[in-house]
Amino acid sequence: MKPYSILLFVILCMCSLGAVSLYLDANNIKLAGVELMNFDSDQMDTASLSESKDSILLKAREIFLKDSATLAAKKIEIFKKPSRSFHDTLLLLEIASIESSARFYYDNSLTNTTMNRFFDELEQVKRDNTFFRIIHYGDSQIEMDRISSFIREKLQRSFGGSGPGLLPALEVTPKYTVAVQTSGDWTRKLTFGSPEFRSKHNKYGPMAYFCVKNSPSAKVLFTARDNTSYKNRSFNTCKVIIGANSTQQEIKCFSNNKLVDTKTVEASSIEQIISFSTDSAEGKVALEFNGCRAEILGVSLENKTGVALDNIPMRGGSGLMFANINAESLKRTYQALGVKMVILQYGGNALPGMSSKSGAEYYGKRFYDQITYLKSIDPQLIVFVIGPADMSVKRNGELKTHEHLEQLRDAMKSATLRAGGVFWDMYEAMGGNGSMIEWVRSKPSLGSPDYIHFTTKGAQKISEIFYQSLMNEYEMYKIRKKTSN
Repeated sequence: MKPYSILLFVILCMCSLGAVSLYLDANNIKLAGVELMNFDSDQMDTASLSESKDSILLKAREIFLKDSATLAAKKIEIFKKPSRSFHDTLLLLEIASIESSARFYYDNSLTNTTMNRFFDELEQVKRDNTFFRIIHYGDSQIEMDRISSFIREKLQRSFGGSGPGLLPALEVTPKYTVAVQTSGDWTRKLTFGSPEFRSKHNKYGPMAYFCVKNSPSAKVLFTARDNTSYKNRSFNTCKVIIGANSTQQEIKCFSNNKLVDTKTVEASSIEQIISFSTDSAEGKVALEFNGCRAEILGVSLENKTGVALDNIPMRGGSGLMFANINAESLKRTYQALGVKMVILQYGGNALPGMSSKSGAEYYGKRFYDQITYLKSIDPQLIVFVIGPADMSVKRNGELKTHEHLEQLRDAMKSATLRAGGVFWDMYEAMGGNGSMIEWVRSKPSLGSPDYIHFTTKGAQKISEIFYQSLMNEYEMYKIRKKTSN
């Protein structure tokens, strides 16, 4: 360990021991292998206890964990033991997380409240059959339900829930999981892409775009694809989100070619959610809309309990459009749908026009504004950010990582942590500089010939890396809960 690290570690430990000596208790705690006396909660107020643990003990532990020489020595020490305690296992997991290129970054070091709240929610879903919705927003990297579908499947198998989640009435890019077929006259209004597709109002809803039924009658058929799992095909609820409408609308819902119900939507100045019970394992639902023009903000195929995870790709989107959505409208629809978490996966579309570090920093500031805007909708909203993948461009005839990619990644990471979110560095998880070239040239190829996007197998691999890192965090969470009891 470096001299200054030793000195700081000793000083911090001495301070904590000095405080503890005033309030001795029979119980001991261990800090990275060093035994310390516990605080007596009957004699010390909660604020002092929290300050001592967070400001002294955890800072000392962080210094200990960040020193590579100490980490190596501590691992050897633990591996030599004939048996391991929960504390030993936790320490090994923490060391593995710090050393991993696929680690998560938090806003507050080892006392990450955001990640803990995420796992608290998942455990409650499993224990009490509650409902937890995650919206995965992203650019073309998540088109076709790539990445989202893998995470959804894993979470639903572990914590409950089923169905593909939010879908548009008019699908432009096909998904691996669900086919969407329409009849009648439909158009889309978007917060991203060409300005000609903007709406005259900004009540875009939770998908950041909506579909307009222009003809008196129109239909939409949703069919889960045969090659997907039973979790994707099995759902018992179909929710239709209708935007503000000035006239009456009739909606018929069919499940497996049988009429389930017919509901009338009255005129309203705010959004409405119409729910149908579908109770089917066949994954096939049709909706028939009759009436004048209507704005359909989304259709969700889900279970009444468990995890729902929506895939919302925005081709060409930079992730800077959320503040363009009406706050009250978004708040109403988030609450009605049970949205408790968002995953933001952007950055790639900001790079082509970026020519300096200041450009990356400017993007980071605007990205921070988007996160804080979403959290203003719901202060308890959990925000995960997945940074951009490696992107190779030609410089002097040679393929190289975009020169400002790491600066952009750093700006996004800083923005995420300042806003109280969790950041996952996809670029480093791939292998860092030049990794997309290796992914493209691997057999089978994991990257597309454009050296920007993943292939199907590449998307599967990066999804597996992400989920495994998440489960490592979950293991640490469970052990911390056991040791704190």
